[in-house]
Amino acid sequence: MNTEIFERPPATFAVGYSALVERHGLKVLPHHRWSFIAERGSRRELSDGRFVLRLDLDPLGMSDVDHLLFALKHDGSSLEILAAFVADTNQEAFEDDLTTAIRNKPTGKYHRQLWFLYEWLTGRRLAVNDLEVGNYVPLLDDEDYYTGPVIRSRRQRVVNNMLGTPGFCPVIRRTEELSERSSETLAKHIREIVSDYDPDVLARALSYLYTKETMSSFAIERETPKPKRAERFANLLKRVSELGALSEAVLAELQSSIVDPRFAEEGFRTVQNYVGESVGLHRQLVHYVSPRPEDVGDLMAAWFEAVERMEEVEIDPVVWAACASFGFVFVHPFADGNGRLHRFLIHYVLARRGLTPAGMVIPVSAVMLAKRGEYDACLEKLSKPLLPLIEYEIHDDGSLDVLNETANHYRYFDATPMAEYLHRWLDEAVHEDLRAELDFLVGLRKTRAEMSAVVDLPDRLANLFVKVCLANGGRLSKTKRDSHFDMLTDEEVAALERAVNAQMPSRFVSDA
Repeated sequence: MNTEIFERPPATFAVGYSALVERHGLKVLPHHRWSFIAERGSRRELSDGRFVLRLDLDPLGMSDVDHLLFALKHDGSSLEILAAFVADTNQEAFEDDLTTAIRNKPTGKYHRQLWFLYEWLTGRRLAVNDLEVGNYVPLLDDEDYYTGPVIRSRRQRVVNNMLGTPGFCPVIRRTEELSERSSETLAKHIREIVSDYDPDVLARALSYLYTKETMSSFAIERETPKPKRAERFANLLKRVSELGALSEAVLAELQSSIVDPRFAEEGFRTVQNYVGESVGLHRQLVHYVSPRPEDVGDLMAAWFEAVERMEEVEIDPVVWAACASFGFVFVHPFADGNGRLHRFLIHYVLARRGLTPAGMVIPVSAVMLAKRGEYDACLEKLSKPLLPLIEYEIHDDGSLDVLNETANHYRYFDATPMAEYLHRWLDEAVHEDLRAELDFLVGLRKTRAEMSAVVDLPDRLANLFVKVCLANGGRLSKTKRDSHFDMLTDEEVAALERAVNAQMPSRFVSDA
């Protein structure tokens, strides 16, 4: 049995998805909710999404079909568990049981959902006639999940509103945090910030922020790019709103623009890659293993379909960006450059939906870099539980081979925590980084104007004076004065210091 992903509470029986995992030893990622039945005691919620229920059920006597119907009703959507179960079970026997259940209750909401999902995932057709009566029922409740465009299935009278396709279909739940955040509010704040500053200040700030976003994205990979590579990436960011529909060729062109030319690729990878670190001449500490190369083509083809599908509806742009960008980086379709492209795709989606105006950049990578622990924790929401599910071997040359089927782990991941993190980072990037850069430039302009009335310093020295003054609590240190400003009188230094302290916002003045 595979019960490492949850601990069954004492004196309870597994039911729903937890029962299927126990009964069939399914190797799956943790689900957001596991249900258990207790003979006594009150209904209660435990840690890690575990729920103990008091229901008049005998979990031990329930069939697999019964557990799946229970799961759809109580535990929500998990395509990965359903797909893993279908791959493990006797298909003919299960289809007989499911067909009987549907015939006994053809208009049942969860019977129809299970009927649709089974045929949708497997491509098989049950020996059941098309349903001709009953209202249409959605696969996902839009009060609980973010949903995609509506496709009506007349056969089961089901509304398919999943975010993706059978080949790639993440889910994002409407958690309390996501419900409290709004891309509309974020867009409103961006417009307000833009309107608060004159065009010249805004242009100067954006010029710097493009560079900051570029260098931050490389720094996350612990890499310092040569000037030409940094310039290419910054130019891609500046033109992101001009980029059309995505394709393998478009992504390959982007990848070639941001990596060392020797590692540019014309298409998706044909070798296995992973993220790890050397802990000796012959040992690798593996942190993340990407899909097998033979799975990449199908995964990315379905990823493109899902990205286009989400664009069809007015889904929250940050939710769309989380699905697209993290889905991409988890597949890791190139040998190099995946992380930078992942972060570039955030800007692509936000620009495509119009959350960021043309020519505007939100320095989200800078926030990710500053909060590197949070960024790593976000990625580890998938990578940590995924690693024990992958069987692999590492060769003497450092190459790695995956020995088991793993594609479904990347197809159906829960992107909820990624969307929550991304919303937080974007909020901080807009309200702190963007606003701070603009305030700094406004303060610098006023400071320079006041300084020029005292002494007409060359631009380099004037900017240096402000910089070293801010770094020393608003005062020019004796060391800096002796090495750079020995031409100034005491009265001039004092007047210049007053200008810095009067015009620069206090949050930019560091403690001495």
